[in-house]
Amino acid sequence: MTVLKELCRCLLRTDLSHRQIAQKVDRSPSTVARYSKRLRTLNAQWEQVQPLDEVALDRWLNPAKTGLKKLFVEPDWAYTHAELQRRGVTLALLHEEYALSAEAGVMSDTEFRRRYHRYARSRGLVMRQVRMPGHDLFLDFSGVRPSLADPQTGQRTPVELFVAVMGASRKTFAYAVASQKSVDWIACNAKAMTFFGGVPTYLIPDNLKAAVTSISRQDGPLLNMTYAEFAAHYETTVLPARPRKPKDKAPVEIGVLLVQRWVLARLRNRVFFSLEELNQAIAELVDRLNQRPMRSCGGKSRQQLFEELDAPALSPLPSTHYEYAEWKLKVSVGQDYHVAWEEHFYSVPHRLVGSKVNVKATRDAVYVFHRDKRVASHVRSRVVGGCSTLPEHQPPAHRAYSQDTAEHLMEWARQQAGALLAFVQRHGEVHRRPVLTLQACRGLQRLAREHGMDRLQAACDRALRAHANSVSSVKSILMRQLDRVSPTEAEAANEDTLPAHENVRGAHYYS
Repeated sequence: MTVLKELCRCLLRTDLSHRQIAQKVDRSPSTVARYSKRLRTLNAQWEQVQPLDEVALDRWLNPAKTGLKKLFVEPDWAYTHAELQRRGVTLALLHEEYALSAEAGVMSDTEFRRRYHRYARSRGLVMRQVRMPGHDLFLDFSGVRPSLADPQTGQRTPVELFVAVMGASRKTFAYAVASQKSVDWIACNAKAMTFFGGVPTYLIPDNLKAAVTSISRQDGPLLNMTYAEFAAHYETTVLPARPRKPKDKAPVEIGVLLVQRWVLARLRNRVFFSLEELNQAIAELVDRLNQRPMRSCGGKSRQQLFEELDAPALSPLPSTHYEYAEWKLKVSVGQDYHVAWEEHFYSVPHRLVGSKVNVKATRDAVYVFHRDKRVASHVRSRVVGGCSTLPEHQPPAHRAYSQDTAEHLMEWARQQAGALLAFVQRHGEVHRRPVLTLQACRGLQRLAREHGMDRLQAACDRALRAHANSVSSVKSILMRQLDRVSPTEAEAANEDTLPAHENVRGAHYYS
């Protein structure tokens, strides 16, 4: 019961003297006498006083107190707070400007300062968050970094310290990596979930480039494609903290501070030459941190709270490990229907020239996606400036030209076999110039397209029997359709007797 209500109760329900009531409520006897007179004037009963709260009772008994308050013109405190951040601006200047702009009801400089400070305190209100078990895993890198020493020179190289904290239990994980690049970030996330033995509902990282590509006012954060694919593999959701809002990830901010004090401070005088050695020392100290009792949680440790709260609520880890892959988004396909990855060029279907595609690269392969559909798959090559082209991606003319090489031409001849292969082989033996033989193969390919392979085989057979060694001979046989005439008929046609003539001399002339 409040002091004022207790004072009224004693006056209305007891027969204590004013001095005794004053001692009981720690007020002066004159104050008790004043309220006693006021209650008699109002003819007040305890039943009227009992339901009133302190403020309502004070207004009822002391109406002049509120009536004498002066009404001031309230300034725009948000504008005042913003202007105060500018260089050279003071509260005295802002009060002067406020006094000039208000015609009446101007508050004094003291009242102005008092009300501004009350407003400023209201801006710093903090909401206590209740974290659901297994719901949030907070992720961040430490601003204070450990370092590795070179065994020969002793030169120190800073490395990054990754920290992950479960929301409900505050169980902490720390791991040192070489950088904040995507490959190290993904490895840290995977090791953290293996450490906790399950997958949380949400991953809450900071806005580093390995996690968030960009942030727009309309669409919010755009996740790094590799990180988004990683989250999909683990069947979890990424909810990045707002930029410049560290309270969104307060557990990991506290976790980072604890790791800096509990781990890095204890390792400050030790020298490490490898990440493996450093991480082994970090793991030992983090384990001690998680086993340490917390007075604010009834003496329970982070590990005990984790086993009670977070562990039962985590989803199981996937059966397969995530295969790290990097992405390039919205890559334009050039006129050569190729896209580049690390200065090597990979083909896509020629119909996609001018389109935007997404390129995904794993350790052993490169994939190209168009509208979420895979349109190309290549073995990854490390040859700088090289080109990986699949024949099915080329237009027919390009495919024919690219296959018009010595290996392809000779392979074509070997596949046809028969008289055609024999003709090509004899052509090479006779002319002894490979360039001419390749040109002959191209000519034979054209004749095959014009007359068909069966007629071409028959024409090559006739040319071989006639000891003809040129493609023009084969073409002449096809044009005259001699390939369709049997050899005996052709010989008979060649044995026709000469007609009688006076100018024709017989064999007897030469004898």
